[in-house]
Amino acid sequence: MKEPQVLAGPKLAWVLGIVGGVLLLAGSVFGVDWANYFYGTDSIYPAYGKPIITLLGLVLVLMIGANRLGKKDWGLLLAAFLCMLPTDILMSVVVVSSTLSVGSWVFMVGGVLSIAAHIFLIIRLAHGVPYLKKFKPADLWLPLVIFGGAGIIVIILWPDVVRVGHAVIAPIYTAFFCTTMWFAWETVRYRLYPRTNAVMVAIAATCWFATEITGEIYNLEMGTLSEVMFRLVWVFYGTNVILWALSGYRWSKK
Repeated sequence: MKEPQVLAGPKLAWVLGIVGGVLLLAGSVFGVDWANYFYGTDSIYPAYGKPIITLLGLVLVLMIGANRLGKKDWGLLLAAFLCMLPTDILMSVVVVSSTLSVGSWVFMVGGVLSIAAHIFLIIRLAHGVPYLKKFKPADLWLPLVIFGGAGIIVIILWPDVVRVGHAVIAPIYTAFFCTTMWFAWETVRYRLYPRTNAVMVAIAATCWFATEITGEIYNLEMGTLSEVMFRLVWVFYGTNVILWALSGYRWSKK
């Protein structure tokens, strides 16, 4: 049986170089975002920079090659990124457009593609769902915290969710990103991935959870609170994107 190829050498340097480039790009994007807020400018640079972060994440996934955890694992991760990139482009279009709202068809298409990305990631993380086969009442705390916390937030925001036309997609989408987070943390508890990869997917899924909460508060157009949340979304989402990409690499033999 062929020995797993751990990421090392020049390729590791390339991967770290791309991650470094992402950090520089993200810093400039966040800086301009806050400048727009504090100085009343309207630069659209962040609308271009944010999808480029996802594009670089896709490049990292395409580079995995012989350093992958497995063929199926890589295929599902690639499929997720092929949904995430157009989603992020569409969401940036909505943000800069003067005619498109969060209730527009462009936003809804982006939402559906994002759900598809979650489906691919959930399948990737499932591993035959051993945690369901061995499920005990004591294991309920994790899904209860994740789904319960999201449910409480949705209930609090519900009047505004209805107001912007998200009464259908918001609960459905919430169920998917909560499931992704639940399965991601089960990979840590049940050691379904090498330790480094498991921690990466768990942190990535948690950041995506935070992304959706802050993002929906922005979508609800709640004044200053929404404007602040808008500038926090990609702090979480950019981290999420890069960690998902890096989670596809083999960092150790075990």
